[in-house]
Amino acid sequence: MHSTSFTYLALAALVATSSTISATRLYVSSHTGITTLELSKLGNPSYSNAPYSNASYSLARLDTNNDCTAYPEWLQIDVKHQNLFCLGQGYSDDAHLHEGSGTLTSFKIKDKTLVPVSHTVIPSTPVHSALFTSSDGIQLLAVAHDSSRLTTWKIDPSSANYQGIQNINFTLDKPGPVANGQATSHPQRVGVDPRNEYLVVPDLGADLIRILYIDPKTLLLTPCPPIDVKPGSGPRHGVFYTSADKTTVHYYLVNKLSSTLSRYIVRYLPNNGGMQMDSFGEESLLGVGNFPSEIVVAPPLPNSDIQYLVSISNATIPYQSLSKPSDVLVSFTWFANNATSKDYSLSPAGRTFPRHFSPNKKGNLVAVGAMDDQEKVVIFKRSINTGKVEDKPVAHIEGLGRVTRIVWDDGEEEVLKTSTASAVPVASANSYLSRRVPG
Repeated sequence: MHSTSFTYLALAALVATSSTISATRLYVSSHTGITTLELSKLGNPSYSNAPYSNASYSLARLDTNNDCTAYPEWLQIDVKHQNLFCLGQGYSDDAHLHEGSGTLTSFKIKDKTLVPVSHTVIPSTPVHSALFTSSDGIQLLAVAHDSSRLTTWKIDPSSANYQGIQNINFTLDKPGPVANGQATSHPQRVGVDPRNEYLVVPDLGADLIRILYIDPKTLLLTPCPPIDVKPGSGPRHGVFYTSADKTTVHYYLVNKLSSTLSRYIVRYLPNNGGMQMDSFGEESLLGVGNFPSEIVVAPPLPNSDIQYLVSISNATIPYQSLSKPSDVLVSFTWFANNATSKDYSLSPAGRTFPRHFSPNKKGNLVAVGAMDDQEKVVIFKRSINTGKVEDKPVAHIEGLGRVTRIVWDDGEEEVLKTSTASAVPVASANSYLSRRVPG
């Protein structure tokens, strides 16, 4: 802790002499804990905290917290109430590491410090979460577990305390066609639909998109008929997009086992009966990478109709702009009503084995977390006119552990959920291709 404080104070002195303009906090989960970072834009771009000539930002470590678990896996931020929730893989006591269970830990964010509120052992392998807020302000945290289940927790926004509500187990009628991955149910993500009525859960093991209605008063979930996907696809991550005129809802799904991107038109069924998804295109991702790992809606670009990000794997490529080889960020351009992509361009990801990426609220910066030997977070500029990510990072920081998740304390989660854009024929989408440890 002393060394962390010294680093921050020394950097703060340098930043002060360089006319710092603004600062934003980021929270990073890794296998060493939760690290609080501060990204500052400098008035004097000549100052550099990284071996890149265009570094115009500083990235400082403010604090590291180890109250979550031995292996933090996922972070969920509630910017409005300044709450942070951490999902952990396994938990440790004074003598042992228990790998058969997970943990849920809540924090209040106070004065740039994470203050632990509640810590609970939960079912094993929590991998993703979503935060639902009713019109009355009642909050539900839904957690997807790779171990065939979904758990839900009622949140008190004012205190960040929580209590368990449901533990729903998913089963298969029979194993799927891919023996390695489809012998049991494997929920990979949980999201809230644009109407704020349903939870949507891609299940890699079942080749299903599971739909569950949320009772806004009791927060109890009612399963609805699931959506079938192609056998052997292995759906992993999906996001919604709502058109600017609110007349069209699309769902974009990345399938891990088939390395495909599927697109659906969503139609809601009456009487809280769920939704229908009609496919309007599927594209193979094998031409540019393997092991698709994530899809995220990005802040909209001017003159764009659809906006989304995809993270998949790709071979390492040497870049003249960097001193070492890097995996790849790919920016796709899509036609809104066409099943194929128009074009894509490549940019470096900063290093190898990126696990996670996250755009800021404005959409002009992207943070990428690497799991290579440098274990770092890299910040890139992104054009809000074209969606293209610049080749040279503007800031980076190393030694964070194997990064699993990055969240911005600037309203990112709300933007990712509700991002829309003006209705024109062509849409841009940035796809981050990263070599990823399969899992």
